[in-house]
Amino acid sequence: DFVRHFRNRYTEIKQILQDRTELQNLTSLDRINGQKQSVSVIVLVADKRMTKNKNILLEIEDLTGRGIALVNHNKPEIYEKAQNIIMDEVVGLKCTGSREMLFVNDIVWPDAAIYEKKKSEQEVYALFTSDMHVGSDKFLEENFLRFVDWINGKINHKQETDKIKYLFVTGDNVDGVGIFPGQEEFLKIKDIKEQYEKLAELLGKIRKDIRIIMCPGQHDCVRVAEPQPIIGEDYAAPLYKLRNLTLVTNPCYVSLTDGFEVLMYHGASFHGVISDIESLRISNAHDKPASVVRELLKRRHLAPSHSSVIYIPGEKDPLVIRRIPDIITTGEVHRVDIDSYNNILMICNSCW
Repeated sequence: DFVRHFRNRYTEIKQILQDRTELQNLTSLDRINGQKQSVSVIVLVADKRMTKNKNILLEIEDLTGRGIALVNHNKPEIYEKAQNIIMDEVVGLKCTGSREMLFVNDIVWPDAAIYEKKKSEQEVYALFTSDMHVGSDKFLEENFLRFVDWINGKINHKQETDKIKYLFVTGDNVDGVGIFPGQEEFLKIKDIKEQYEKLAELLGKIRKDIRIIMCPGQHDCVRVAEPQPIIGEDYAAPLYKLRNLTLVTNPCYVSLTDGFEVLMYHGASFHGVISDIESLRISNAHDKPASVVRELLKRRHLAPSHSSVIYIPGEKDPLVIRRIPDIITTGEVHRVDIDSYNNILMICNSCW
């Protein structure tokens, strides 16, 4: 299952990289002979280590075999790129060398970009939020009710709030039960069904012409392994009575009638990605989650390393970013951060 999963992931991302004009003389590892030549290869990174001379040695593989690629520390620009390479990601390498050893001259990621931003014919608003953690003794119910009053036009700016059409809620909607040892000490509502009853009561106060789109997170009553299914009716029956609520998987593409595509991902992989990518680790990216999303868009994958998230291997890797969204929205780290990368709007939500 895992071999098939990684083969399919490699093949998909390879197809994206094959369109990159920078990768000249593309070949497979088994076709590189003993003579020195300039080639480009699309490979999965199986291992990465530092030599005693402080060069970076990459163990690489494709569907035809394995090889070794070296990034010399005397090439500072390429060396800096190589420091951010992580296990199991698929990259393009421009190299010179032979079958025994390839010397890297450039690193090309599959990357994501929108060349022309979409515009809606009408002015409509979409709201993005996350991590409500209903049931926790830290849940800010009073603040959330003020937020609902604002949406419903009861607090100022009624002309603006009338234009709200969508509300995205990106996971960890309730605090859950038994998520970590001793959690019951921090719970105001200790029953998972009652937590969802309270959540439904709060969302039910929002005016009915707003479409609410909700995906799960690790605290919700679904499996932790990604892709996470929609929140089930067996524990969250009251949610199913809300006519304006659409429950979706995590991750999920949501196509809006206004022509925009939104990629929802709660963000469980963020912690692993931050610890794996040196530049993120040094810059304390937990406080700047948009910098993490940028790296995921660059790699066209929501959890590139095998260990960065718990997942279920399947026919297709559901964490590959196949279609480039207009907006990507995340949660998990409880920090607001909004930025743009190659015209893709990145919205990282805080919490309640």
